[in-house]
Amino acid sequence: MSVTRIEQAKRALSHKMRVDRTRIHRQIGRKVARSITNQMNIARKLGLEIGPKTVVSGYWPVKDELDTRILMKDLHEEKVLCALPIMQGKNMALNFRQWKPGDILQEVSFGLSEPTSDKPILVPKIILLPLLAVDHEGNRLGYGGGYYDLTLLQLRNRPEHPLVAVGLAYEAQLIPNVPNDQSDAKIDWLVTEQNVYQFGSFKTIE
Repeated sequence: MSVTRIEQAKRALSHKMRVDRTRIHRQIGRKVARSITNQMNIARKLGLEIGPKTVVSGYWPVKDELDTRILMKDLHEEKVLCALPIMQGKNMALNFRQWKPGDILQEVSFGLSEPTSDKPILVPKIILLPLLAVDHEGNRLGYGGGYYDLTLLQLRNRPEHPLVAVGLAYEAQLIPNVPNDQSDAKIDWLVTEQNVYQFGSFKTIE
């Protein structure tokens, strides 16, 4: 199967951004993990609606992804219903199971950790997701599996469950242009250690 120019561009950018993210994570990762809740609170003041009983899916960090565990614990203490994604198979959208602090997680492929099968399935209103790069149009570069893209596209076609996608990343991961095509799903917000971005109306705060 031939590789398109978009795919070639994604692969080249992916290699560069993995190196950059690792470097930044080693420098400030611990500090950002403690402070990202403050940035999320800024996003909420700008219009990102999260309240008690809101279903928010986070992610359990792998390697040099921005660590969300303190943030998710803080949300749980606000009575937010937290969830983590569940892989269902290749070319399939993610599912989501409830998570609470102290829950035992099971390790699956790619070093991921998931809630056990006895935890209830939840449909998120907000998905917090990792990324390698994002541009000022909300185009996100992921890891190439397409799981989040497929999930966002499917959930956004369900009007009974309006969905908001929030990327969590280091400021250095925001770049001028991310190659994309019709299979890629844009994110609605980006929260970094320095700024909050809302794409479309593009609100920012420094």
